[in-house]
Amino acid sequence: MTSSGLGYSADIHKINSYGKENLEEILHVIAETSNRLTQQNRCRIYLEDLTSGSLSCAMATGLNNEELQNYSFPINSSSYPISSVYASQEETSLEDTTLSRRYNCELESRFQIASSYMLPILRENRAMGVLCVDSGRHQLPTDQQRRDLVAFMTQVATTLDQARKYHQQLLLARQVDQQKKREAAFSMMKSAVRLVDNLSLASVLIPSPKSADSDEEGLQILASYSQERDDRKVYEDEQLISLSKGESLLSRYIADNGIIIDDRFLEPMYIPNLQSEDLQKRYLTEQLGLQSLYVVPRYEASTKRILCVVNYYTDKSYTFNEFEQRLLEAHAEMAERVIQEIGGEHMEIQVLAEINDLLQERFEGLQPFLSRVLSKATELIGADTGSIAVVREQEDGRWLVVEDASDTLIGAKSKEWRKKNIPPIRIGGYELPPDQRSLTGYAAHSSHTQLIVNTDDIKDQGGFYLDLANNIKSELAVPVISEDKVLAVICLNSFRSYYFTEEHKRILQIVGRMISRYLADLQQIEALTGEVQHLRSDVGYKDPSISSYKLGNIIGNSEKAKQMVKFIQTVTPPIFSRLASWNQKNIEEATLGLPSILITGDTGSGKEFLFNNIYSRLNEMYQTQLNPRSELPVKKSNIAAYSGELTYSELFGHKRGAFTGAHTDRKGILEEAHGGVVFLDEIGDADPKTQVQLLRFLDNGGFVRLGDNTTRYSRVLLIAATNKNLHQLIQEGLFREDLYHRLSELTVEVPSLNERRDDIADLSIHFLGKLYRVYKRGEDPNDTPALSVAAQQVLKEHHYQGNMRELRSILLRALFFRQGRVIGPGDIRRALESAPASEAAAPIGNVTEKTANTIFTAIINDQDDFWSAVYAPYSAHQISRDVVATVIHLARERGASTMPRIAAMLKACDPRSDNDNERKTFYKFKNFLYKTIRIT
Repeated sequence: MTSSGLGYSADIHKINSYGKENLEEILHVIAETSNRLTQQNRCRIYLEDLTSGSLSCAMATGLNNEELQNYSFPINSSSYPISSVYASQEETSLEDTTLSRRYNCELESRFQIASSYMLPILRENRAMGVLCVDSGRHQLPTDQQRRDLVAFMTQVATTLDQARKYHQQLLLARQVDQQKKREAAFSMMKSAVRLVDNLSLASVLIPSPKSADSDEEGLQILASYSQERDDRKVYEDEQLISLSKGESLLSRYIADNGIIIDDRFLEPMYIPNLQSEDLQKRYLTEQLGLQSLYVVPRYEASTKRILCVVNYYTDKSYTFNEFEQRLLEAHAEMAERVIQEIGGEHMEIQVLAEINDLLQERFEGLQPFLSRVLSKATELIGADTGSIAVVREQEDGRWLVVEDASDTLIGAKSKEWRKKNIPPIRIGGYELPPDQRSLTGYAAHSSHTQLIVNTDDIKDQGGFYLDLANNIKSELAVPVISEDKVLAVICLNSFRSYYFTEEHKRILQIVGRMISRYLADLQQIEALTGEVQHLRSDVGYKDPSISSYKLGNIIGNSEKAKQMVKFIQTVTPPIFSRLASWNQKNIEEATLGLPSILITGDTGSGKEFLFNNIYSRLNEMYQTQLNPRSELPVKKSNIAAYSGELTYSELFGHKRGAFTGAHTDRKGILEEAHGGVVFLDEIGDADPKTQVQLLRFLDNGGFVRLGDNTTRYSRVLLIAATNKNLHQLIQEGLFREDLYHRLSELTVEVPSLNERRDDIADLSIHFLGKLYRVYKRGEDPNDTPALSVAAQQVLKEHHYQGNMRELRSILLRALFFRQGRVIGPGDIRRALESAPASEAAAPIGNVTEKTANTIFTAIINDQDDFWSAVYAPYSAHQISRDVVATVIHLARERGASTMPRIAAMLKACDPRSDNDNERKTFYKFKNFLYKTIRIT
């Protein structure tokens, strides 16, 4: 690739990553890249359409872009530059004088195109379209710009051609479906004339937009029948019947949005003498000799929107008797059903085939899968844009999430330039304030498909609609449900009112049902992968200057550390044999006497770190011996973080309605980790009910979800940890002795830091390296500050009450306030002096405040900024939500009373700047605090 080509390599990669259903996205990127490469803002892309025999404008940018897309050119003609370039497969540069002399240039003159560079789009030496770069001045691309454009189009042509063919295949499929409806409707109209002897002509009309970009409608003749063939031809030549006020007979009763405005038309209507009525085309009735009309409207009862109008004409004055009226009304109802239900089979088969093919592919993660699903759904249904939001459980309820605070896609967006910045959406019904109600949130809440046919009717009325884009006129939301649990919501939007039909609902529901199981599996895999990656980040980091790592990254110079290593080496092989044997036994047999490990030790001594190394060792065995492409399931939970029913629900799950906020059935972590490992920290805080169920679970693997009465089974290795004296709790009646004996079959104690002083030097270097990676201030990530031998000695002589947490806090302060690259004994002593008198014994709130103060001081002193000191550590799980909230509180105490002032004080951005990047950064800053941290 040339040096100039480096500027579009990312665009080539983006286009070639799209599927065949992403034609509009592909064209959008091609147009943007073409404009950038040629330094123009006007281009047109014409694609070969063999179904219509023309070169159709598929994309236009710049002046009059929407109107330009309405123009197409014949494939085989020398009268037009576009057609000539396509046929000759040779690029051409034209200016207005040349255009007027050589070609019919009406289009160029009308839209003020003074010059145009036209490039044939070729694939395998055959043209499939033409790219035009236009200018209102005499300005053509340079030779280098042309070479870049040719190279770019050559590398994306295959992807573009596949998407073009697929798009035209779908258009043809829709035409086939429409023709089926016409044929079925024609059969119904033919049968009508035979039902009543005096009928001379019957017709059925359906709503149809006046133009492709119009929200106004008329009535299109779908089918008609007369025994006189010429009469039928004359009648159908009428085409669209206007519903503009005063222009037709039916416009008295139906508005141009297709809604009945006169309640008299809610019933069949008899017009005895057509000659006396104001008609749109009077000559038509006169020419056909039509005298009277019995018209039967079919409409949606809730909206009064017309579905179809069935007309029954006679050629002489005739009054239908009651029997004939009832017969024709039943016939009209059948005609409506034919129109609604026949003709969609082809598209539904297409959906089944497309989604089935998609489910056979392998996807690297949840988001790529959702993007492909959404692209197919949007293309198949013909929606203008759409999204898939994933359900996320948070402390304050359930939310639908499309993208996170950093604009990273969690779900999916179609044609994302039309629907930017989709915020988290609260799931709920009428209990939500009106400004928080949304169609997708209600679909997830109700577990049912929801449709808004006209957003203008529901805005500002407290209905379930969240206005994210002014041009959206109708919206369809379908929940994706697996095992009675809503996993996500597919939402499609149209820029036309009343666009989505029952057929569209049916198609999208098919998509939702087909992907639900696959989506549930992907979500479970992604959750497991996230857990494992977090474990690996803890176990995987190793400082190259330390030689005392054992197993994962346990630092093992001291005798106590060696004992922990020996414990892991001793117990993991037989435990893994037990885990591996589960696959060969039925679940009831395999769950008898589940294995367990109890980890004890003081607060901050590293009990979870030891668990991470145990799991890492077991996972290595799992991948080596059982499944190299998967991970051993793992789940973690802190018992102290819950209370009462929430603890029970966290471990064993609950049934919908078991308690306030239990909106759906939920698996507990012991069920989710089936076949793997569960870590329960602070087991000493378990309530009596949870203790009883845990004991039962360890004995036979059985459990009952909260609010349920069905016994379920799961098999896991349970690893529990505590810093409490369980013997004392047993004596006080707070912990079951039988549960203690069941948990403590294999017990390992994590020594305090004071018991392993030989490890402190290496531990300090290890922690300092990890902290520096998080808190580096624009420095080389590989140039970690050194810890002098004298500084190591000061750390070894210190008496630790907070163990590893205290050591980490000391090193964090020393890192922030060091005098140079080498951290000396003076830096360590200053860090010790600035600590509370009893740091480890201080309440968690004090530790939070201390950490927040350290971070805030560094930012205020221009030693750091918000993104590296707050955002990055929080994202890496290095600091808690409480720490971030406390930093914001400190900023407010210093006078930052508004969000822009907080952003400025914390060096997040310049909120007063007009720069687009600064504005985007400020938006990201606010999203992070409001949506992720949930500050008030």
